[in-house]
Amino acid sequence: MMIALPFFARHFSGRDEKCQGVFVAAHSACPTIADTLANSCFTRLSRRMIMPVRNLLNVVITSVLIAFSTQALSATEVVPLNYRTSADLLPVAKSFLGTEGSVSAYGNQLIVNAESRKIEELRSLIAQLDTAPKRLLISVDTSENAARNSSGSRVIEYGTTSREGGVQQVQTSEGTPALIQIGQSVPLTSSSTDSYGYSQSNTEYRNVTQGFYVTASVTGDTVHLSISTNHDRMSQERADAIKVQSTDSQVSGRLGEWITLASNSDQSVADQRGLAQRYSTQGREDMILRVKVETLE
Repeated sequence: MMIALPFFARHFSGRDEKCQGVFVAAHSACPTIADTLANSCFTRLSRRMIMPVRNLLNVVITSVLIAFSTQALSATEVVPLNYRTSADLLPVAKSFLGTEGSVSAYGNQLIVNAESRKIEELRSLIAQLDTAPKRLLISVDTSENAARNSSGSRVIEYGTTSREGGVQQVQTSEGTPALIQIGQSVPLTSSSTDSYGYSQSNTEYRNVTQGFYVTASVTGDTVHLSISTNHDRMSQERADAIKVQSTDSQVSGRLGEWITLASNSDQSVADQRGLAQRYSTQGREDMILRVKVETLE
C-alpha cells in the first residue's frame, strides 16, 4: 500500500495537494473511506488518468484486505512438550504445517505461528506423540565355553550391569542407548631366561571386551533394536596385540522373546618366539549372543 500511494500521488496536479493528503490519511484509517475520497478526487483528474488510478486503487485495496484477513486468522502460540524433546518433534511439526504456518523451537517448547484451527490440529498431533517413553528391561544371554585355555590358565569372564544365572540385565528408556559390556580377562604368559640360564614364566591378564550400545523402540508387540557393537579379540599374529572390530546393525523381533544377535565359533592361537623370551596365548570362543526386551510397568 505504501509503495502504491506515491504512484498516483504524482499524477495529481499541483492544485490537488490538499486532496492528496486527505486521501493518504483516510486510506491509512479505513479502505472504505479511502475509496469514497478517491471517487471524489477522480472528478479533478483528467479523463485519461481516471482508469489507471482506479485499477491501481483496486489492487491496493485488495492487498490490504488480504493482509488484514491473514492477520485476523493467524496467531502465535506456545506448545509445551512434556516428554519428548523439541529436537524430536520439530521436524514433525514443520512437515505438518507445510506452507500454512511456521514453527521454531525454544527450549523444550514449540513456538507456532499459523491459523488457530491449524494450531489446534497440531496440538492434537503432538499430544499423540508427546507420550512418556516406555521403561524397558534388556536382558543379554551369552552361552560361552572359554573357561580355560589349552595351557590350563583360567579365563576370567566379566560384564557390566546386574548378572543373574549367566544373563545380564540393564534398565533403560525407549529410545535411549544402553551399554552392554561383556568381556574376558585373557591370560598372557611370558617366558624369559635369567642370567643364570634358568627359565622363568610370568602370567598376566589382559582384558578383551565385547560391548555394544543397544537402542530399543517398541511398536505394538514388536521391538526394533539398533545395535552398535565393539568386539575385541586377541590377534593371531601377535600375542601381545588385540584386534578391535566395530559393526552397526538393526534387527527386529517380538517383545519378550529372545533375539539372536551373534553365533560364532573361533579358535585362535598366537605364539611369538625370541632368543630369550616367548609369549603365548590360546583361547577358544564359542559364543551365542541373544537379547530379550521386556516392558516395565
